[in-house]
Amino acid sequence: MRLSEAQLKQYDADGFLIVHDLFKAEELKGLQDEIDGLVDDLARRLQGAGKITNLHADKSFYYRLTALERDFPGAAVLIHIGGILKPQLAALWSSPKLLEMIEQILGPEIMGHPVWNLRSKAPSHVLSTVPWHQDTAYLAAGAEHTFQPTAWIPLIDADSENGTIQVLKGGHKSGKVFQHQLENKKASKASWYLYIEDADLPPGEIVTCNMPLGSVLLLNQLVPHRSTENRSDRIRWSVDLRWQRPGEPHGLEGVKDPILMRTAKDPSYTIDWEAWAKTSRNAIEIGRADKAMEMKDEFNAMVSGPWMDRWR
Repeated sequence: MRLSEAQLKQYDADGFLIVHDLFKAEELKGLQDEIDGLVDDLARRLQGAGKITNLHADKSFYYRLTALERDFPGAAVLIHIGGILKPQLAALWSSPKLLEMIEQILGPEIMGHPVWNLRSKAPSHVLSTVPWHQDTAYLAAGAEHTFQPTAWIPLIDADSENGTIQVLKGGHKSGKVFQHQLENKKASKASWYLYIEDADLPPGEIVTCNMPLGSVLLLNQLVPHRSTENRSDRIRWSVDLRWQRPGEPHGLEGVKDPILMRTAKDPSYTIDWEAWAKTSRNAIEIGRADKAMEMKDEFNAMVSGPWMDRWR
């Protein structure tokens, strides 16, 4: 799909753009089935290790992980930090519908950034409510000068009840990285998130992005945004995917490199996912690297990364 000139101007001016009806529900069904498989695998591993007794196999896509989280706190985080890119998500990330829009924004040379996320916002789950931040704050200093558009794609009708995204309209215009704090310094919340104090936020309109299934939210890496609490009874599944131009700083140097997705130099180019997809940046970031599946406690829900040192 190609964006109109008006849409491109809006994205540039506001720092975000909602694109409605980009995907049909059936186009996302394969990804939902893939996620179901990840949840089932986690449930069976937890049961095999004696962590839970009930697989909750009778529960559906929007409910099963909530039940597992209730039985084993941390299950939702384990899904989030799994880090192994599966085929259906890879296919969505590199889909022509997305890459056509990204080519209009970045040009014909497109890299997929190492940061991608599968997010499971379980109901009333404290670590699923993400405070005000800029995406670039989670990367090494200097990466903010690299244009890194992000697509946030909900796998449910996302609204204020189940915790959709809120964006600070035009908050990217200064080109600055605002002061961020480590949320885990708050005694009341063990967290890996960064947050911007209200006093450090630029002025601007807060926009709540209500998005039907099939919609995509495009974000500038500098625009402050947050996701609110899920007050519904269903999981708000979503993915976020990021791109940039080749040869520019990506902010995860020494951890994992971007992957080439599209190039005008070779119209017949196809992405070599195999080795790249199997390497978990999350495992590397917390010192597990090739031993990700051999660690003594594979159910450790620890999250860490270079942003911890940057903002300590």
